[in-house]
Amino acid sequence: MKKATLLLLLVVTAAAQGQVTVTHGPIVGAVTPTSARITARTSAAATLSFQVSTSTTFATLVGVVESAPVDSNFFGTREVLRLSANTEYFYRPVINGVAITTPSEVRRFRTAPDNSSTVPFAFAFGSCQQDGNAPAGTSNVGNVFPRIAADNTIRFMLQMGDWGYPDTTDDQPGRSTNYFNLNFTNVRNAFLGRYNRAYRMDSVFRVMPVAYTWSDHDHANNNTDSTFNGPNRFSQLGYRGMFPHYPLVDQRGIWQSFRYGNAEFFLLDTRSTRDPNLNGFPNAAQWIANPLSVTNPTGTRLQFNPPTSHKIISDDQMTWLINGLRNSTATWKFIVSAEAFNPAQRASMEVALSLQGVRGVDPLTVVEGVFTAAQIAVDISDGWCGFYESVRQLVSAVSQANIANVIVLSADSHNIGTDNGANSLFPEFMAGGLDQNNSRNVNAFETFGIFVWNRARQSAIPGFGAVNNFNSHYGRVTVFGNDSVRVDYFDDRGTLLASYTQPAGHRVATRNLTIAPQGFDYGNVTVGRDSLAGVLLINNGIDTVAVNAVTNTRGPAARAIVPPIIQFPIRIPPRGLVQLPVVFRPSATGVNVDTLIFATNDPDNIGLGAGVFPALFRANGQAPSSVIERESTQPKDFKLEQNYPNPFNPTTTIRYSIPTPQQVTLRIYDALGRVVVTLVNERQGAGTYNVRFTAGDLASGAYFYQLQAGTFLEAKKMLLVK
Repeated sequence: MKKATLLLLLVVTAAAQGQVTVTHGPIVGAVTPTSARITARTSAAATLSFQVSTSTTFATLVGVVESAPVDSNFFGTREVLRLSANTEYFYRPVINGVAITTPSEVRRFRTAPDNSSTVPFAFAFGSCQQDGNAPAGTSNVGNVFPRIAADNTIRFMLQMGDWGYPDTTDDQPGRSTNYFNLNFTNVRNAFLGRYNRAYRMDSVFRVMPVAYTWSDHDHANNNTDSTFNGPNRFSQLGYRGMFPHYPLVDQRGIWQSFRYGNAEFFLLDTRSTRDPNLNGFPNAAQWIANPLSVTNPTGTRLQFNPPTSHKIISDDQMTWLINGLRNSTATWKFIVSAEAFNPAQRASMEVALSLQGVRGVDPLTVVEGVFTAAQIAVDISDGWCGFYESVRQLVSAVSQANIANVIVLSADSHNIGTDNGANSLFPEFMAGGLDQNNSRNVNAFETFGIFVWNRARQSAIPGFGAVNNFNSHYGRVTVFGNDSVRVDYFDDRGTLLASYTQPAGHRVATRNLTIAPQGFDYGNVTVGRDSLAGVLLINNGIDTVAVNAVTNTRGPAARAIVPPIIQFPIRIPPRGLVQLPVVFRPSATGVNVDTLIFATNDPDNIGLGAGVFPALFRANGQAPSSVIERESTQPKDFKLEQNYPNPFNPTTTIRYSIPTPQQVTLRIYDALGRVVVTLVNERQGAGTYNVRFTAGDLASGAYFYQLQAGTFLEAKKMLLVK
């Protein structure tokens, strides 16, 4: 009787043990030449281990793996030791001492090569992906992952943040901002969503290791910083317990590094210790309380002027990074940043700030919605371009130590962007849209004449490696020994979008002049009259930039010129900005085009020779018209008067006064803010002007007219009744 009872108990216990399964994973990470870490989650409390073999039959087991209970969340991470370098292994879970033998549980990975190895290898990188519960139609969920998994040249994947957007799952009524990391259950569920086998990233987990550093949405919320950590640092706690990472340098964040053959990777944490983005705008509080807009022309104009204390990573993380780069014996050093490094993107921010309150432009419509120009500037400042002091610290240290072959890998932008270092200072490869919709922001900036990626990018503007393909994508980097590194970008349909090869020997650039916009369209300008515009000259480097001369390509027939009052060379200090006036005078009706050549001490960035930059200017020449009448009065103030008559049909007169010579534009807008016609776009002397406007075939309705004269900007409403 006792024997029968004992036998029954053993059978019941075995059956119960057999019901415990692996529900999420396994996932391999932290691969070295002799070890790896494996993470999995079981369906209930159990002891967990793994078997490792060079054969799918597991006839011979290798390595050493401990067996231990899973934690309270049923997660367990086990380290596999005593492996051989650059060797493919198969592994399967062992639960309560019983190996799981189903084919779906057998996965594989390859260990890293020895540090002395120069054997070529490839890895995939990217960011910004939905989890398996993404709303229908929001993205091409998971299409890129089977393509990555099927590429046998890829040895591991770098996932660089926004892995599931967990902050979008905890919206609470009455709260404008929700931090998913304030509740550990949310953090745990975020990892469960990432490891869900129904999500197609599992195809990558099955065949290669993954290294992962987070961006904003994985840390807490959109554009997060150190103030979002939460008192319990649940994001850090979840990462440590639920992902197989390399050793972390500091428990405050997740920065870490690893060596793979002749390359070393430094994974930054640009969220846990960064300063708030708005700290880079000294008058942010006044702007928030009273922002400048078309309907509030007396509001506060947001200004960008970050203090030296404004940093994207803490001083100790920066010290760790710099010391790691200095001490590295690897040929290639990859800085892995979830956010774009390219400091020349500041040009987009400065142009956006200059558009505050401009009717027809502000607010701007982008893929994500409608935002004011100032809001877009703040969003751009989320990258390294908003943290000049951090850029200076890093670039100065690398330059002074004469460290070669440093490459930045970046993400977060939902875009492809590649630069050889002329704009980005370090060569930079950016891939930020694994299965999120493309933001098209690179293309949007280029429509404003801002070009800061010179080798490959997703843009409908031709030249410089433009790719008019906005599909989801990933990057594949191939390291060719000590010779070169190539990046290839593929979309979620398997199409090769772009490639770029970076040869060995590159040193960080210390100067960058960005011309923004790189040209200008003056619109309608009366033939023989001057129209004035300003272009920004921005030094994003750490050494002074000198603009030695600006020459015209048309010689005596010059249409675009820099006024003779400007003295050369123009010296622009680090982080400096100069507004350079450019006068355009059409010589004939129709399209007039001209190009100015800027000669500088900034290295060549587009192949025209050292320090040579072109900028294209154009205007539509209009025949002289008598609609503008100037009175002989000398006004004391700027003034825009109500049109008369109003309502009108079909002709009305707009009267305005300017006390000093100014570049003047007077435009008519429809009710949706679209430009209907430009009545004036030229430099005018002091005086009072009457401009007759004939509506022609315009439909009845409300219209706006806006006067801009220097810094004066005002708009009024008028009514056309037919």
